Amino acid sequence: MRWANLTSEDLNSLDKDRTVVILPIGSIEKHGPHLPLGTDGLAIEVVAMEVAERTGAVVLPTLYYAYVPENRHMPGTITLSGEAFLRILEEICDEVYRNGFKKILLLNGHGGNKRPLSLFLREMQAKGKRYNLYILLDPWEVIHEKIREVAETDVWGHAGEVETSYMTYLFPDLCKLERVKRPAKLGVEKVVEGVEAMTDWVGYAIEGYVGDPRKANVKKGKALFEAWVKGLVEIVEKIKRDELYDKILDEYYSKIRH
Repeated sequence: MRWANLTSEDLNSLDKDRTVVILPIGSIEKHGPHLPLGTDGLAIEVVAMEVAERTGAVVLPTLYYAYVPENRHMPGTITLSGEAFLRILEEICDEVYRNGFKKILLLNGHGGNKRPLSLFLREMQAKGKRYNLYILLDPWEVIHEKIREVAETDVWGHAGEVETSYMTYLFPDLCKLERVKRPAKLGVEKVVEGVEAMTDWVGYAIEGYVGDPRKANVKKGKALFEAWVKGLVEIVEKIKRDELYDKILDEYYSKIRH
């Protein structure tokens, strides 16, 4: 159910009121010495396709170019400005809606996209968009319980035990775990506790990964992937059944116009 693989007639014959259109969003950035630059996009696309197989959703081509200013100092990173990122998302969503589909799910695979995506949701509301826009902000929200079950390390985030596990399961040929000789050296996570600063992350993940990826394995990766797909299938099915979105949005827009 890839949008790009369907004929025009195939796409046009779908139930446009109920079909969920998924846009997987990744990033291009360093994932330690052992994982590919496109890890976030590679993984979230496989997840999206498996979800589509089980739900009848349609998957747009994955957007790899995203928001990664915090890793611009590391080789291989490609980041868009916040303005460009939001503009691209808006034009993609507008085009999907112009084709008659109204249920759009942005499936985020990169933690750094969370802030601009949250803003995007409100900006589209402020512009009076008519499509039903849903966003999974936290890529791992639906697998937090499974992570607690399988993780052996306390620090398992970016290119750590969790991400390395499911990448080893999904893309074994792209993983070079033998390059990891020790746990990541970490810097200062917060210069001042309780507030956010420009130094956050930049001063923390100084080697482009966190934790100890050597604790990763295929068995953990398979369990994480299956939990990920299962959780997202449930979300997509709820989106297909959602009939409140238009009603609430219509009421809100009617008050704004007055």
